[in-house]
Formats: sequence, C-alpha cells, structure tokens
Amino acid sequence: MKVFIYKARDGSGAVVTGELAGDSPKDVKFALADKGLIPISVSQKRVKGEGVSSLFKKRVPIKDLLAFTRQFSALFKAGVPIDRIFETLSGQVRDKRFKEVITEIGRDVSRGSSLQSAFSKHPFYFNDIYISMLSVGEEGGSLSEALINLSSILEREYTVKNQVKSATIYPKIVVLVFIAVLILMLTFVIPRLASFYEGFHATLPLPTRLVLGASGFVTSIVKDYPYIAFPVLIALFFGFKKYSSSEKGKFFLDRMRLQFPVFGTLNLMVANARFAHLVSALYKGGLPLVKTLSIVGKAIGNMAFEREVLLVSEEVRKGSSLAKALSGKRYFTPIVLESVAAGEESGALDEILELTGSFYDDEISAMLKNLTTLIEPLLLVGLFGMVLLLALAVLLPIWRLSSVILPGGH
Repeated sequence: MKVFIYKARDGSGAVVTGELAGDSPKDVKFALADKGLIPISVSQKRVKGEGVSSLFKKRVPIKDLLAFTRQFSALFKAGVPIDRIFETLSGQVRDKRFKEVITEIGRDVSRGSSLQSAFSKHPFYFNDIYISMLSVGEEGGSLSEALINLSSILEREYTVKNQVKSATIYPKIVVLVFIAVLILMLTFVIPRLASFYEGFHATLPLPTRLVLGASGFVTSIVKDYPYIAFPVLIALFFGFKKYSSSEKGKFFLDRMRLQFPVFGTLNLMVANARFAHLVSALYKGGLPLVKTLSIVGKAIGNMAFEREVLLVSEEVRKGSSLAKALSGKRYFTPIVLESVAAGEESGALDEILELTGSFYDDEISAMLKNLTTLIEPLLLVGLFGMVLLLALAVLLPIWRLSSVILPGGH
C-alpha cells in the first residue's frame, strides 16, 4: 500500500491537505469523497531514501521487526494504552531510523489516526501484509490475534532465512577464499614462472598455456590498467544494482531463481509455503479472497510468482473458484492445488492452507540439510580439480625439462 499527499476542499470550501494510504490515486479520491471532501490533487509521496541512496539503505532486520511485533502483542494483551505502547517500544529499539518511525506512528495514533493509516506511511518498513493484518484486526476487534499471527509469520520467515544462511555460509567462505588465492597466484606467482618457462624454447603443455593466458589477462587488468578496470567494475556493480531493481530486471532474475537447478526447487517451495501461510492468515482474518490474493502476490518476494498470483486474483474476481484459477499455472505445486481444492470443498480453506504451509516448512528444512550434505563434497571435488589444473600447469613443463636433461632423455 502506498502513501499519497492530497489537497482537497471541505464542505465550507476551505482547502485541506494531508496524507492517506491507498493502492492508487483513484482509491484515495474515493476515500476522500467518502469523508465529504472534494479532491483537488493527489500525488504519491516520495519515500525517504529513494533514488541513489536507496541502493545503500537497508530495511529493518526481520529479527528486529519480529521483536517489535512480539512486544507490541504482549503490551496490547496486557492492556497498556496504545500511546504508551509506542512510547515504550521506541525506547527498546536500537536502530535510529526505526526508532523515529515508531515514534512517528505513536504520535499519529495518539492524534486519532488508525493503525492502518499510521503504519501505511512507512511502506519501507511495513509491507502490505503487515498493514492489512493490523487493519483487519483493528476493524474486527481482534487486534491481539492479528499481532500473534503476524509474530508467527515473521518467526517463520526468520527461521527460513537463518536456515538458508547456515546452509550457504560455508560454501560462500570456501569459494571466496579460493578466488582470492587464485587471483594472487595468477597475479604474482604464475608471472614469475612464465619468465622461467620462456627459456625452454619449446611448446608448453595445454594446461600451462591456459593458466599463463589467464594470468596474463588478470595481470594486465590489475597491474597495467587499474585506472580503467576499477571504474569499469564499479560501473558494472551499480549497473547491475539498477537493473536488478528495475521491473524488467527483477522479473528476469526472479524467474531465473525459480528455474535454476536444485535451488529453483527450493525457491519454489519457499514461495508456495509463503503463499499458503499468508492466504490462510488473511482469509482467516475475514479479508475477501480477491483482496487477499492481490496483497499476498506483492508480499511473496518474487515478481514472477507475484504475476501468477495476480492472474489468479483476476480470475477469482471474475467468478472462478480458487482451485480452478490455480490449475495450469506454472509455479504452484500439485500439493497446493490439491489442498486448495479440498479446502474450498470442505469450507476450511484457511485451516488446510495453514497445514500445507507447515508441511512445506518441514520439507524446506529437510532439503536445506540435504543440500548442505551434497554441496560440501561437490565443492571439494571442484576445488580439487582447479588445484590439479594449477599443479599440472606448473609441473608438466618441469617434468618435460627433466626428461630432456637427465640421462636417457632425448
């Protein structure tokens, strides 16, 4: 949900200005009309940190957001007044920007704003799922339950992220160390051997020629053309960041993440688990299915998957059942399709989807453990192959030389 700045006239003709959350300017104009205001202009508020600086701006860590939500839930359940809740929570937060956001939310709520309106002003920190669940809970008188559900969702996200991080940290460290050693070898060690091999006046073995060619290329970049190489690398880095944040680039990369061997299967399972959990939580809270799907699509975290969810949402809006709308779509697993069909038939869609999400949570954990077991030996085989190539490149010419100069050589 976006934040819009509006200018409007009230019943007396006076001009009033303010901010309002909505999906589009049209939605905001309808909301203003419902309040008895005549819209003059509506424009989207520019989020602080957009542009070049947003390349470096980090969202609040999910661990901090989880802690905030749990504390919010506990204080609200204990009956602490809402204005004091935000005052207390802002004092518990270490991140300076997040502290300012919580303080501003508390100020808005104390002035009479709804939680949905106050939180919607900070979409960089709170996504549509978070805001929608707060809104449903606030309007339905079940805010405590909504906060508990939000805590559960964030806890699952945090657990999966930690599992992925734990499974990939060792391979990342090994690969980075090997790349660093390889660059040092190609830049400093191999060039010295190259001058030694020049005295052979003979055709060098293929592995040696390959390594010497790679060494010459890397050395020319690092030593001879650093004033060109480093600006080019920096330009490539920022170019990739810009491309990956564009709609076209993000869609392409997200689609590749779902199609990549092994890891694509993992990403697909994560997306389906997230879909099941989020649809279950919002639908259980009383949100209409079409609205639930449009919100969930944007919260999946993968644009290729999001587009399929939005297509499903449109078909449901036109009168199709969810099971029928999901059938034939590329990224939804058979288990999700069967669960939705069973849930719609039994009238327990939210409960069955929650069970489906939990099933995939267990499958993701098992797959990550298997990946860790599989990646380590494959990584060692790959590293051994590279080390063997370097060793052959260095030693083969020496063996040939020794066969020539030793007795019995030709």
